[in-house]
Amino acid sequence: MQRTASIPNRSKLIAAALALASLAGAASAAPQIINLRSGQVGGLPGVAGQQDDIVTFLPNNPPGAAISASPFTTTDFAGAASGPSASVINPVWAWTPGLTDPLARWINFDGFFTNPDGTPGVGWGAPGSCLYAVPFNISLSSITNATLSLEFAVDDYLGDHPFYGGGNQAGLYINGMSTGYDGGNFVSSTFHFQNITSFVNPGLNYLYFYQRDIGVSVSGLIFSARITVIPTPGAAALLGVGGLLAFRRRRF
Repeated sequence: MQRTASIPNRSKLIAAALALASLAGAASAAPQIINLRSGQVGGLPGVAGQQDDIVTFLPNNPPGAAISASPFTTTDFAGAASGPSASVINPVWAWTPGLTDPLARWINFDGFFTNPDGTPGVGWGAPGSCLYAVPFNISLSSITNATLSLEFAVDDYLGDHPFYGGGNQAGLYINGMSTGYDGGNFVSSTFHFQNITSFVNPGLNYLYFYQRDIGVSVSGLIFSARITVIPTPGAAALLGVGGLLAFRRRRF
């Protein structure tokens, strides 16, 4: 009778252990959400002529041409990461004025802020191709999954357009590695979602945009990105599972 009576108690204990392990795992595996957007000054949307808080660029900006006929090197990416700050610019009338993220702003490596005669300019982006660098930090110590959700617009194209030549058809890079993605336009938003687990690591990381100029009149980029990072289950969850397994090995 005593042996039979212990079975319901054992079932309840197993259920409790499972619940505790599940709760511990959920608490220890909270994702890190990283929001990045262009044109921020002092943590707020900037105005034309101000410098972006974090976005920098490679100071090699040929109008209407590719930055390089060869694939980007570590020197190119390092030059973008350590380069000057991008500037907030006014959108040209033909561009989409913004994204679904109302805080993002158009940026450029330079702008028509001053006319040759010294009078104020229109603040549009100067023509030229540009490699932009955007730093972000992953504070988690381990990563099991990471995704990028991106909305952007670009004048003229993200990456070397297949019809216009150049050594870098991809327009999106993470930590110097090509994601293989290219596309976009300046009339409307383009959306892109990608798993980037193999591209990122704990600590400092860089997202790079290669904005290709074609029209030799103006150029620019606007973006809003969300990076979601999922850590591995923490020690509390592992202890909960371990305790459950040990409990189930006991003989009743």
